[in-house]
Amino acid sequence: MNRPDENKIIPTVPGLTWRSLQSNDVGAITALATACLETDGGLPLGAADTYIHEHYLPALPGTSIGAFEANERLVACSAVQATHTPDDYRITIVGQVHPAYRKRGLGTLLLEWSMAEAGKLLSISPPDRPHVMLVATESLSTGAVDLFKRHGFKQLFAEDVMRRNLNTPLPNAPVRPGISFATWTPALASEFFAVYQAAFRERPGFPNWSQEEWVSWLGTEDDDFRAKLSLLAYHDDVPVGFVVCAEGWIVQLGVLPEWRKRGIGSALMIEVLKRFCSADTDHVLLDVNVNNPSAARLYERLGFERVGQRARYARVLA
Repeated sequence: MNRPDENKIIPTVPGLTWRSLQSNDVGAITALATACLETDGGLPLGAADTYIHEHYLPALPGTSIGAFEANERLVACSAVQATHTPDDYRITIVGQVHPAYRKRGLGTLLLEWSMAEAGKLLSISPPDRPHVMLVATESLSTGAVDLFKRHGFKQLFAEDVMRRNLNTPLPNAPVRPGISFATWTPALASEFFAVYQAAFRERPGFPNWSQEEWVSWLGTEDDDFRAKLSLLAYHDDVPVGFVVCAEGWIVQLGVLPEWRKRGIGSALMIEVLKRFCSADTDHVLLDVNVNNPSAARLYERLGFERVGQRARYARVLA
């Protein structure tokens, strides 16, 4: 067996060379992620440079493994890193296998190797909080679901990734009287946040963030945040719904519970889709939790189509 260093044992597979991933492998990782997305669908973010660096080449202590053909094409890889939270000691695992190399046991090999490495990292964590292995995937396949279940992982959440082609006509839905829109400004952050809290508080897994944490999660200071496409809907002077957007992406939409089924969500979506069109965007993406069918039906009525699924799986060790 090959050893990239004295602490890590690498499995042997005929025709492949195994080694740790390096900074000059970004292109190879991106090509592999792109091939998986083309077959499985999912969130394009999974093939973005920022995602690759954060998950496969992390600055935090971690470890990685990749299987390369003789021509240096990457056909399988995995990485683990510590992502502890105030509630648990957590190790996040990511990995993927090229569609042409599936059903050869590589997925099992990678997951079991990653679990062993995650176990080493968790073994040095104190016993005062739960120890958790988390699998993160932006491109979920049926085979991966079965693999995770066989190894004792339980699904925390799954989201359908949906895409709207903006080269096809938008529905014509008049905005109900009294409804107006305001675009994002830092001065309106508290009003956006209040509607967000009321709209999502009862959803499973609600993180109960502070305003500062939520705004940070939105990335309002990032280059791809779109303030002019992030809207607060008012009925007269009362905020009743919101939508926040990034480049080519609808990040989040919510409506106050008492204002649902009154066309507020549709009005927000159609308005923001019009603004994306005016910005010469040819398509837009969003994700919706699989346990939120009413939202999925709204998006389908507005012309969105499911293009894949992303998910998180966890195994609690103690």
